[in-house]
Amino acid sequence: MKKRDEEKQIIFESLKESLLILLNDYQFEKITVSQLVKKAGIARSTFYHYFSDKINLIRFLVQQNLNDFDQKYHPDTIEERYQKKYIREVWNYLLQDKEAVIKLYQAGLSYIYLEEMNKHLLSLYPYRLTSDEKINLLGLAGAQYNIIFNFFVPQHLKDL
Repeated sequence: MKKRDEEKQIIFESLKESLLILLNDYQFEKITVSQLVKKAGIARSTFYHYFSDKINLIRFLVQQNLNDFDQKYHPDTIEERYQKKYIREVWNYLLQDKEAVIKLYQAGLSYIYLEEMNKHLLSLYPYRLTSDEKINLLGLAGAQYNIIFNFFVPQHLKDL
């Protein structure tokens, strides 16, 4: 990996970790970019070089997570994405980031995960998708979203 790419990854990881820490004490909408960059140890201008706002950061982190997963477990066909083996891989991968998934839900931002998953799945295939294939992929995204946010998030947090 090039030095510049390594530096960017450090910045992105620092922002992610800092955001998760701040979410322990503050609601997402109350967290300022100034608080976030101070906690991350980066300049405000660096944040705005990569992101237009906090929501854009969240979208990027979700996209990064989805891309990372698909580099490791990319099935060849749409049908393979429905197989138990693949769904277990999704589950096991997300368990690594369970805290972030729960905090996304608590911040009222789980819809971003679904939106980004929809875009991601539709962009994976290098050919023009049929309507049925699009429907299948969007259905898969919805099913995965429901599994993630119904099984990961403890019931007591849903009742808040």
